[in-house]
Amino acid sequence: MADLDEFPSTHLTFLERAISLGKIELARSHVMSHAYAPLCAYVRAGRLRNIGTPEDLVGGFIGSRFARDDYFLLWLTQTPPITLRRWLVNGLVFYAHEHVAQERRARRATELAAPDASLDPEPWRALDRAWRRGVLQVACDRVQLAYTREGRSDFWRLFTRHVLEGVSYPALEIELSIAATRAPMITRTALRRLRAEIELLLADERIAQPEREAEFRAILVDDDDANA
Repeated sequence: MADLDEFPSTHLTFLERAISLGKIELARSHVMSHAYAPLCAYVRAGRLRNIGTPEDLVGGFIGSRFARDDYFLLWLTQTPPITLRRWLVNGLVFYAHEHVAQERRARRATELAAPDASLDPEPWRALDRAWRRGVLQVACDRVQLAYTREGRSDFWRLFTRHVLEGVSYPALEIELSIAATRAPMITRTALRRLRAEIELLLADERIAQPEREAEFRAILVDDDDANA
């Protein structure tokens, strides 16, 4: 079987390529690394926390659904398309229903209330915040690694010190020996590279192109108003 890295991304996302090559375990690990913390945030912020701990509920959901070889294929073939985070939350809520039903049967108890199938706004915002932080971190890690491989790690350092920490270009000229006149161009280039990585991650989640600009802004400013 061909290795995943041998195939150009073209119009296919990482998950689409992994699934098309039968690398289901790779797809599972990829999704779990992005989704576990945001799903726990969703449980923690809403009514699902009354059913079980975030770790137990999300862990049970992942063990139940991700074990199915066709789980992500079902997501990819949804019509109309649905974003990965919404697909996973829908699945988590359905799993919670199953969990409550099993507990009722096992204990012959009715005090456990079935969770509402609707998506709570506040938990959804908590999930979005956690998900976006994860996307930004992965994108930053990728760009930083690329600069390191190119022997230009100072360029990434300049970008983070100026954009994230607010250090002026003249001060960074002293710190990093990069001329202040070159710094704006370096910053713009780093931002373009960061945006490109974020775009890849959003495409992987099947966020529609018209919605990606709002999502990109939300990722950079931690804005709750964008709707993915």
